[in-house]
Amino acid sequence: MWKLQNGKRPVCATMQRILQRRRIRTLRLVWSLMAVLALSLAVCSAIFTVWTMRQTRDLSRSFQTLQERLEQVNMQRKAIFQLILEKRELLESQRFRRDAGGRKGNGRKVASHFEITNNSVQKVGNEGVIKGWTEEQLNMSRAVHYNPETGTFKVERSGVYFLYCQVHFNENQSQYVKLEVSVPKGPLLQCIEGYGTTPASGSHRFHFLKPCQVSGLLRLNKGAELKAITGGSFSLQMSGKHYFGLFKVN
Repeated sequence: MWKLQNGKRPVCATMQRILQRRRIRTLRLVWSLMAVLALSLAVCSAIFTVWTMRQTRDLSRSFQTLQERLEQVNMQRKAIFQLILEKRELLESQRFRRDAGGRKGNGRKVASHFEITNNSVQKVGNEGVIKGWTEEQLNMSRAVHYNPETGTFKVERSGVYFLYCQVHFNENQSQYVKLEVSVPKGPLLQCIEGYGTTPASGSHRFHFLKPCQVSGLLRLNKGAELKAITGGSFSLQMSGKHYFGLFKVN
């Protein structure tokens, strides 16, 4: 009986060691699988991150290209509008001079045209009044009298006038520029143009040159004072095309 019991103990110990080794192998296998799974997830995450960054970069480039093309189209539209406006003014001026050549006294056309040249350009003051206008001599009766001290245009004859004004700004800080022609007790002619300040919007040569234009029919009484006004912090472009004019239609 004693020998039998002594014979069983080594067998039990051997079985326990075998089971313990199997458990250790199983745990090692499980940990290995978990490590492989974690590594696979990390690799997938890195691949997804790289793909996302590439897609974001491509999308950003596409948006920048679209923004540049829209800016080019906008500049072309403004250039075409400017050419049409200048052509119309030239034709109107020629027609007025031709019609005025055969008229005398009260039958003469009523019009005035002013420009700001490189020699007459002035800094915009705190009140925002644009000054430095120089009158162009026309073979017509003068529509307004200009006061260079105050920058005001005083109407000399009552009637309905077509008024036009354009100013080019040298502005790279503000996202917009504005131009107003104030009329006492009358409608306000106003232009507000928005411009981007990003590198994409400033890629062309004249990205600081920003025009603003207003025009319209106004009923003006004799003695009314007109002003061309903008923001006090804005500055005019030295080589820009600045003009202010009006002619009587009735």
